[in-house]
Amino acid sequence: LNSLKTTGEFTSNPFAMPAAVQWGNYPYAIEQMHFLTSLKNSLVITVVVCALITFFGPMAAYVVSRVKHPFVTTLYYMMIASMCAPFQAYMIPLVKLYASTLGFNNSPIPVIYIGVGLNICFSIFLVRGFLNSIPRDLDEAALIDGCGSIRLYFFIILPMLTPILITLLVFVAMGIWNDYLLSALFLNTQDKRTLPMMIRVFCAQYSNDYSPMMAGLMMSIVPMLLFYLMGQKHILEGVVQGAVKG
Repeated sequence: LNSLKTTGEFTSNPFAMPAAVQWGNYPYAIEQMHFLTSLKNSLVITVVVCALITFFGPMAAYVVSRVKHPFVTTLYYMMIASMCAPFQAYMIPLVKLYASTLGFNNSPIPVIYIGVGLNICFSIFLVRGFLNSIPRDLDEAALIDGCGSIRLYFFIILPMLTPILITLLVFVAMGIWNDYLLSALFLNTQDKRTLPMMIRVFCAQYSNDYSPMMAGLMMSIVPMLLFYLMGQKHILEGVVQGAVKG
């Protein structure tokens, strides 16, 4: 112990900076976590969920924003109310339904499906607020000029939703990427597990190997950090405009 103190490799202050960076933790973490396989699993689930949310969410939000009908309004408020229920309240029936009844055990399909269901209401709520800031006169002018409803949405409305869609993608991608509970319920084998699940390989019954765990966490954070930095300039604009007239 005294020799470690004299060489500077040990300090009694837990908040002090490390005396030396141990780069060997990263190769060890990559090997133990099966990093490339778990990275691929996380990417597949996150990309598919984000793609489905981005495609269906804005379309449903456009209908809710433009169609003033009691049924549509009631359905919208029911979806908003469903956001108040925590996932832990109904996760056991979902596991029994998809894993036991439908046979989707150890499959990313229920993870993707439930991930879309958990985020679709939030996407409708967020995009609807942004759509309310777009004047309806634009829709009427396009329809008068002979533009159909489908072309109106995809060629006029959808390009205007870029800021809020990037904001939505960042929120949804971060939630799905960092999710542990939903993946742990359905993905059992090592070749199907995601990055948050593989961090657990460094946790034993009586001790934790914190050095490679921190290396694995750092590598897991980097993809989402880069994605956030690329879309950060649109986040504030999308949230502000979506909240003003929500």
